[in-house]
Amino acid sequence: MNYEELLESRNGSAMQKEETPFGLLHKKMVDGKYVNIIDLREDLLDSLVFSDALTTESEQNKQLKNNHQLHFELALDSAGLYGVKVEQGGFHTFQRLLDDNPAIVAGKDFITNTIKDLLDLTSYLHDQGVFHICYAPNNVLARKNDNMAVLLFHGSSYQAVNDQQALYGDAALPFIAPEVISEGIFDARADIYSIGKFMEYLYQQSEVPIELKGVIKKAIDPDPDKRYQSPEDMKRDITNRQSVRRSVVSLVAALLIAAIGFGVYISMVPEPEDIEFVKPAKETVEDDYLDDGFDATTELGIDGSDSLANRVDEKKLREYQAKAEQIFRKRFTRQAEGILSKIYNDDRMGAAAKNFAAGNQATMEELVRAQKKLGNDAGLKDSRSQLIASQIIEQVTNKLKSQMAEREKQKQEE
Repeated sequence: MNYEELLESRNGSAMQKEETPFGLLHKKMVDGKYVNIIDLREDLLDSLVFSDALTTESEQNKQLKNNHQLHFELALDSAGLYGVKVEQGGFHTFQRLLDDNPAIVAGKDFITNTIKDLLDLTSYLHDQGVFHICYAPNNVLARKNDNMAVLLFHGSSYQAVNDQQALYGDAALPFIAPEVISEGIFDARADIYSIGKFMEYLYQQSEVPIELKGVIKKAIDPDPDKRYQSPEDMKRDITNRQSVRRSVVSLVAALLIAAIGFGVYISMVPEPEDIEFVKPAKETVEDDYLDDGFDATTELGIDGSDSLANRVDEKKLREYQAKAEQIFRKRFTRQAEGILSKIYNDDRMGAAAKNFAAGNQATMEELVRAQKKLGNDAGLKDSRSQLIASQIIEQVTNKLKSQMAEREKQKQEE
């Protein structure tokens, strides 16, 4: 591309006009350099109420000091007021930004930063007694070099205009709180409604994150009393919900780590062996003389009732074994709940992954120690106590997992 083509391309880009509620935004050559101009709509220029309101806002605009607030001055020619000159820089509407590059919403923290910036600016404006009213995508601008959200005109300055629908146009109407149109009520809750509708717009091509669905639903409630009462309230709720989401993600990672650790633990548990309790000496005697018709009970003077006594002893042994296992299950379950609850809780889920992994390893070691001690106390073989312990660990883990999922569900419903 030669120099002339470069200039032609630059000029063509500069002359592109974008529609905003109050007029067309474009760059215009003035005294050899490009300036940002909004050519105001003819019907607005014909309105004395609008012209007076614009003049008043141009003075108030100078007092607003915020990085996300654009400044302007009235643009006049020989015929009078025709538009406004916006401060230097490259700007376009969010509508144009998303039309040209819809994938930008998937960028890291793009939507989060955009909403945070708008809520911070809105909070600042409310402190100054100013309400923006309309966060339509053609009324929210983005700086071209970093896509930072910025605002220009504020609706509360034009409260005297009777027909707000005509002021903003049909395209912006869905983004304005119903009480503004029907009753002319301008307050913080009207801004909350409009920001909620703007959030819906940002997610029009993608799934709304679960933690933000409740935020949007509350923000755009038709009843102003059921919405957030201030930008700070809305921002705080977003932060809390995102924190819960990060905890849930950490929980999933933690459960995966725990599952791997549990798999390793199970792989180290020896297979249980079926042990047959026999009396070798007696069987040897009978085996030696069986072919000769030797009767061990007669020749050795063993009373036939001894076999009954053996069966009784074996029955008692099984009862003792069952009782010992019952005691071990009860005591180990209680200890396992206390040990596993150290890692399956909201605070622990928020820990760094490496810290959680270390805590998980320590927990498994503590469980093994408890299993060995309680198994010995109950008189169980180590292989048997290991098998029972693994079953209890799985049951307790699933129980704690279900409890955390239920708490998360309750928070989402709130």
